[in-house]
Amino acid sequence: MDFRKMMTTGEGIEELETNLLDLDFEFRFKCRRCGKCCIHQDMIIFNARDIFNIAKKKGMTMQQVVEAYTEVYIGRNSRIPIIHLLSNGPKGACPLLANGRCSVHDCKPTVCALFPLGRVAINRTDDQAPGEGEMPAIKYILNDHSCGSAKKVNTVRSWLAKFGIPEQDEFYLLWNKVLMSLTPAVMKLEEEKVSEPVLEMLWGAIYETLYLHYDTSQEFMPQFQAVADKLLGLSKAIMEAQPPSGLADDTDHSSTKKGS
Repeated sequence: MDFRKMMTTGEGIEELETNLLDLDFEFRFKCRRCGKCCIHQDMIIFNARDIFNIAKKKGMTMQQVVEAYTEVYIGRNSRIPIIHLLSNGPKGACPLLANGRCSVHDCKPTVCALFPLGRVAINRTDDQAPGEGEMPAIKYILNDHSCGSAKKVNTVRSWLAKFGIPEQDEFYLLWNKVLMSLTPAVMKLEEEKVSEPVLEMLWGAIYETLYLHYDTSQEFMPQFQAVADKLLGLSKAIMEAQPPSGLADDTDHSSTKKGS
């Protein structure tokens, strides 16, 4: 499945459900350490834990990691801040490579550790933001790949175990619950035609809270739980708030949602 094409063009999204894998699905792949998966990659998206682990490994702050290796933008569909790995130099190599090897191999971003697998969080509530006690479900896909060999048979379960990735990743589930809650909240404000300065302030607050407010000398998960509680509360407040008096009368309710 060409997951990269699906994410960049939107083509094939309707096929996603039929390509979801269970934990005992078998696939053939053995890494040859050729480095092809570290070149010309434009789909490496960092989550807060990725940045935290790299910052701790390299003795950097979260902000320094973001500034050194990534770009930040507002997702076209998610409408929230996204942190994307920037390729380096004319060959488009990952900036975390050193002498052709991953300098953060023992704490590489999860999307890299999973390759050639990918994982997605499926909302259990059919296009609605998860409720307070609900979590998304984790499903897996097999990405199209031209590297490696087919000599070794793996299962999704064994591949996760090889890289120490939990089958029910508490962080990943909570991370996606937060994102799924923020997206409709921001879209609601955009539909209500909230001013651009207000949106910029909101995006800045989400970015700093979601990605930067962590102490690498402390355990990550308790800190993220506090961040999640704060952002889930923000999303709930936005969704429950009524638009200012008179605004609804001036809004074109037939307009299409941004980012859809």
